[in-house]
Amino acid sequence: MLGSVLHTAKSGPVWALALLAVLQAGCLAESDPFEGLGECGQWDLTPECCLKKLPGQWERCTGSSEIAEAAQRAHTLGTKAVAVGTAVAMTAAAAAPQIGSAERRGVELAADLRSKIESAIAQCTRKADQEINDYHFKGKSPSAELCGQVKVGERTTWAAYLGLFKHEQAWSCLREALNKLIPPERYRLYPRFYINPATGKWEFMEENLMSQIVTEQGWSGLKGTIEPDIIILDEKGIIVRVYDLKFPCPENKPASWEWYKEGRWRDLSQGDVYKRILGVTPQLVSPRWGVEQIK
Repeated sequence: MLGSVLHTAKSGPVWALALLAVLQAGCLAESDPFEGLGECGQWDLTPECCLKKLPGQWERCTGSSEIAEAAQRAHTLGTKAVAVGTAVAMTAAAAAPQIGSAERRGVELAADLRSKIESAIAQCTRKADQEINDYHFKGKSPSAELCGQVKVGERTTWAAYLGLFKHEQAWSCLREALNKLIPPERYRLYPRFYINPATGKWEFMEENLMSQIVTEQGWSGLKGTIEPDIIILDEKGIIVRVYDLKFPCPENKPASWEWYKEGRWRDLSQGDVYKRILGVTPQLVSPRWGVEQIK
């Protein structure tokens, strides 16, 4: 939803970042697996989290007076865009993605189609990386020293800040590219999964349920859920491919999974958890290395 809203509302990273904050999206996508969602985690140090703690303080949270001004102009549009985007998402999601099982396995993609899909995902990842770097650094890539420096607040590094916005910048490109290769119902961007209390099984979380939980409980209500970046489905709606975008900073740093340090998934990586829950080996995607073929 968010990517298309940003793409159609107005071009340019400044407007995208402003709307991103207005729509309050993505704060959990890069969240620290082992810290409470009431607090910003080690990898969840984003302007969105800052704005939740300091409502309305756009310049302090984003570090840009230009974004602050754009955010004020975007507020009314952003509110309308949420409703429109949600309606579109609900229409497209006619059938919820299904997690495969021993009795009901998904049909793998044809080799040529898989190659085209992965090429498109890699290209969009590189494009988003380059666009955000161009905006901030005039065509250059951030150095290791800069990546570790604080950008926002007391703990948000440039690496975390850039990673969030590069993810958001990629969505519209991914949606456009994937729509040319497969029907919209054959993929999801940033889908969320949860344990259904009625069945005790992991299931896809519909948009209306997620909105209800956030409204009633705040973002902490989504604690314990997972959210890979991209899933691809077979014709019956069973998950057959899982991809997770990573934007290492600096660019020569290898893409890697984050690791859980406590809780029920202690000593497991994000990739391990995705595989256990979704039954599919997830693939890492980065600007430099593309889709890493993990067996």
